Order: sequence, then C-alpha cells, then structure tokens
Amino acid sequence: MDVIQKTKKEIVQLKKIQGATQVARAIVLAIKKYGESIKTDKKSELLKKLNSASKDLLSARPTEPLAQNAAKFIFYKIKKAKDVQELKLELKKSSLEILEIIEKSKVNIASQVVKIIENKDKIFTHCHSSTVEEGFKRAKKQGKHFYVFNTETRPLFQGHITARNLIKYHIPVTMVVDSSAAFLISRHSGRRLTMNKVIIGCDAILPDGSIINKVGSFGIGLASYYEKVPLYIASTLLKFHSKSWIRIEKRSPKEIWKRAPKGLKIINFAFDIVPAQYIKGIICEAGIISPANIKREVKKNYPWLIR
Repeated sequence: MDVIQKTKKEIVQLKKIQGATQVARAIVLAIKKYGESIKTDKKSELLKKLNSASKDLLSARPTEPLAQNAAKFIFYKIKKAKDVQELKLELKKSSLEILEIIEKSKVNIASQVVKIIENKDKIFTHCHSSTVEEGFKRAKKQGKHFYVFNTETRPLFQGHITARNLIKYHIPVTMVVDSSAAFLISRHSGRRLTMNKVIIGCDAILPDGSIINKVGSFGIGLASYYEKVPLYIASTLLKFHSKSWIRIEKRSPKEIWKRAPKGLKIINFAFDIVPAQYIKGIICEAGIISPANIKREVKKNYPWLIR
C-alpha cells in the first residue's frame, strides 16, 4: 500500500489520525513523501500526479479546510518551479514551511486562550481540540486555577482524549453526555454549575464568521447565546473556507449502531454549524477578533487564501 492510500485509510478510520491539525499534517507529509518518490523528468507529469494524489487524500475529510489550504499553499509554491529538480526542492521546502506556520499559529492561539481564562472559571468545551487543550495546559502552567467541563463526543468519544489529557496536566475536568450539554450550560443546572465561558475549536470558518465544528456544537452555541455565556472559538485563520457553505461530512451509520434493525435509517452527521451571532470572539493568530472581521484578517495574514 503506497503512502497516499495508507494515509487516506488512517484518516478515514479516525484511529491513528484525528483532528484538523493532525489531518493537515498527515496530508502534507504524505504529499511530500509521494512527490519525492515520483520518477519523471517532466514537470507537467509530476504536477499531474501530485494533484491527483492531493485530491484523493483531501476527499477523505471534505470538511477540513486546514488540510485543503495547506495543500493549496504547497501547489501555489511549486507551480513556480522551472523544472522537476527545482519543483522537488520547493515541495520539500513549502511542506515544511506550511507545517511550521500551522504550529506557530497553534502556539500563538494557545497564548491568547490563556488571556481569557480567569481564576475559578468554569469552562465548557466540546470534542477534542489540540489548540484549546494547549491553551488550558499553558494556563495551568501559569498558575491559574480553573475547572473544565466537557462532552463525551459521541459516537467516537473524542471527548475521552480531552479528558485523559487534561487529567494528565492536573486540570480538574468533569464530563457530561452530549445530550446534557445545553442543560449544563443553562441556569437550570444550578448555580454551582454555572459556566463562565465556553471555548471550543473548529474545523472550518466561513466568510460570515460562522464556524463548522463537531456535531453538537450548534446546540452548545445556542444554549450559550440564550444564557449569555460568552462563546469563544480557538482556531487558526488557515481554516478559512472562501465559500459561503461547506460540505458537511456524513459518516457510517455503523458508528452509531453496528447491528441496527433492518429498515432503520440513520443519519450520522460528523459536523454542524455555530452561527456568527452566537460567537463572542474568534481566538486566532491575529488576536481575539469579531466574527465580522474574519475576511479582513485572513486577507491581511494569508493573502494567498483570498485571490
């Protein structure tokens, strides 16, 4: 099995590779390795094969603009090469460059997350975001005392990853089932469980400032908005998607019920939307910005994304 198919399989299975950042990293490294292995002296043939491999990999997770934009950056750079030798050198250089940009943005965003965490905060989060997790970790290292509440994140339980890691960092964490998230955020769950803020990651940012994230985020956003609990999105601007909508991935019904009764239809949405009006701020490499300023900041920081 070649590197493209092996990486694609691991991304689809969500076992070894999960989360927008890890998916982007895996795809970039697979494109780089595959490109370096192609034997040809024709630039056009090399580009054609790389383009085909890239499309195949990106089809594994269609709701992941970070991976799409990382690939776009690489092709934006390598198309300028004069010949095969120069193209392969640029492929290596641009692959490492975009991975460094992604990593630096993650560190930057995590430091911004720390700024909004206050002592005794009760913070709700959903699914597993390595960026949000890094922010919590840094806040803990700086001596801040806060409490995290998170979801299981069915059907694949990515919330378990978050909980395990936070416990490892000695951060107090309490888990709830997905269906009780909105109730927990509401005033009806009691004063002792009143959330001070909600911080989640995202998989895509739309031009109007809305975000796409793990299914269940819409309900969390709605409850936050209704209860006036500030909701923050921690995300790199590299997750910007230039079109007004993005394909919402539907996964196998077997993830929900392996031996479902014959005739039962199951819709397994992997993602949903949080409208811009529900969002207090987007924590990104440009600071904490209003959803209304997304396009302006993307254009300023990554002009090659908006042409």
